[in-house]
Amino acid sequence: MPQYPSRSTTRCSITSPVLAASLAIAGVAGEDFDVLRHLGGNAQWLPGPEVTGISSDIPSDCHVDLAAFFSRHGSRYPDPGAYAEWTSLHERLQAAPLDVTDAKLVFLKTWKPVLTHPERQIAQLSPTGYRELHEMGTQWRLRYPTLYEYNTPFTMWANWYKSSPRVRDSARLFAQGFLGPNATELATIYALNSSDPRSWMNSLATSDLCSAYEDESGSPYKDEWEAIYLPPVRARLNAKIHGGFNFTQKEVSIIPYLCGFETQTTGRPSPFCDIFSEDEILQYEYAQDLRYWYGNVLGSDIEKYQMLPVVDMLVRRFMDGPEARYENGNSTFTPPRIMASFSNDGQINQIIAALGVFDNEPQLLGNMTLPNRLFRSSRLVLKRGTVAFERLSCSSNSNETSHAYAQDRSSDQKYMRIRLNEVVYPVAECTSGPGSSCPLA
Repeated sequence: MPQYPSRSTTRCSITSPVLAASLAIAGVAGEDFDVLRHLGGNAQWLPGPEVTGISSDIPSDCHVDLAAFFSRHGSRYPDPGAYAEWTSLHERLQAAPLDVTDAKLVFLKTWKPVLTHPERQIAQLSPTGYRELHEMGTQWRLRYPTLYEYNTPFTMWANWYKSSPRVRDSARLFAQGFLGPNATELATIYALNSSDPRSWMNSLATSDLCSAYEDESGSPYKDEWEAIYLPPVRARLNAKIHGGFNFTQKEVSIIPYLCGFETQTTGRPSPFCDIFSEDEILQYEYAQDLRYWYGNVLGSDIEKYQMLPVVDMLVRRFMDGPEARYENGNSTFTPPRIMASFSNDGQINQIIAALGVFDNEPQLLGNMTLPNRLFRSSRLVLKRGTVAFERLSCSSNSNETSHAYAQDRSSDQKYMRIRLNEVVYPVAECTSGPGSSCPLA
């Protein structure tokens, strides 16, 4: 277990000003507040906000000669456990006479889970997911027109997620957008079975074969924060309900989840999105940050190292260059110039942990939010959340490259930059290249 980070010895109680103090998140809430941008991993895909001040344009005197990405699957229907929580809430609402004093809660009288065929839909991609992946494929094809030769075979990789085909389906849908009507003939998708012993440290979910791996979902930090922020929300909502029904704390905690999932499932804003105040949504978002930071990112123990072999492979590929060929027994393989890989949220977070982007971030606290934190799961690991890499080939007079550094190299220098859901994030302590990119030594 990771140790608690140092903190004040004064323990804030639920009735103290801790929530007001922690919500010096200020500025985030306001006229343009979009609840879907603050739901952690439970919202449909949206490009991240420009928070680093680095342009996503290719730096002058540079071009991209290799690109790669690791993407979470697209938007989906709930898993069995989450859907059971929905049906349980529905049953309790139906069993109790219900009277409310807030117009935003009136819908609860007639609400029912929105899945039309749950026995077939649970854990599968939703139509919003179809759109996200298809559009992603088209976007990548248009962004890097010189990295794929028209109407030629294209190789991709996907984690063989045993609970659902949604990861492999995401790769198929991306291929349709990227390759068009010939995708079935042109695309080869290698589905990597991460549970097969032969895939030890050579898959898109290396933790599946690590017996010491344990994602504790942010405990105890997330538990501590939920004990602070959820009781006031529950009390506020239950004060507006009469007739024998009261929300449990667990039910209150899934309201933002219902907001995100119902919205992308139906294509219409869910009425659950209007129940939490803006400040309460930001408190929920912080709970999601704790869940991931201490589950798989830099607050975790061995969990944060699980995808290091995958990131190492990618860096080696970028250092070897576009024409590199690799031997395996009697066969050789030249990887595509765009390497497309799909996995799950845990693996995307483990990749994020391995990048060095958040190495200078302080550990998150369980008793208050950090208003200026750079790590926000809503910007990173939402559905179709994508970690993308570009290899920049730049001439020696590229802007932002020091003259002395360039004199020691050949005319074309190689750099790597990272884009998290479209936004360029610099690697801590490695920003000397054009556009704050990292030199490939």
